[in-house]
Amino acid sequence: MRYELKRNINGQVEQCDNADGNNNIYAHREEISKLAIENLQKPTPGKLGTLSNYQFFNFQIDSFSTGTQDYIEKQYNQTSTFPANATQTIMFGVDGLSNKALYYNVVYLNASPGSVFGTGSEYMRNPSLISFYPLRNIEGSTSSLGTKIPQPAPLYGNGGGTVTFTTDGNVFGNQRITCDIVGEQGNYYQNNNLKGVRCSGLALSQIFVQFDTAINTAGVKLDVVVGVDMSSVSTTY
Repeated sequence: MRYELKRNINGQVEQCDNADGNNNIYAHREEISKLAIENLQKPTPGKLGTLSNYQFFNFQIDSFSTGTQDYIEKQYNQTSTFPANATQTIMFGVDGLSNKALYYNVVYLNASPGSVFGTGSEYMRNPSLISFYPLRNIEGSTSSLGTKIPQPAPLYGNGGGTVTFTTDGNVFGNQRITCDIVGEQGNYYQNNNLKGVRCSGLALSQIFVQFDTAINTAGVKLDVVVGVDMSSVSTTY
């Protein structure tokens, strides 16, 4: 309180300053206000600490099908491989075709039906999935488009004469990641020892969607969420 009532030596009650020494908040209110404003302007760490490194890229895929049918099966980037550029790509951290994308560690991937009601999302059923090629920048190119990332080592498949393993080529010779659409389970690529899938973008590989009945597929959309570790960002792979 700024003031308080006290009885003087004559026994009369009078109003006096709340004389609490240097701790009098009213006497120092201008100084306290100035310090408070300075503190608000300081760049302080967020309350979430290192958890704020977990951020998301969000995008929608549209106009990938037409006609009335009970399923959609689309294949993409079947003819290109490292180091040629991929198409149907989403690149991280660029605002034009002449800029290089940034690399992040992808630690989460999820896809879900993004259609408005009445265009097919309510009929979508399992198994429905979407696959992507992780991408890296093309060295020496001025394009922001990326290229597929080859498998970390050659594979040898022996089917014993009864099955055939395809381990190379434009599709199976490169790394791919797949995400369930209907279940919305979320696909994580991080644990105590694994720091995610490092890439500068994603290229479509496959979209496979099934419906309970034939629908007009022109209105079907897919929403994709990509979780990244922001502390992993750099210009190098």
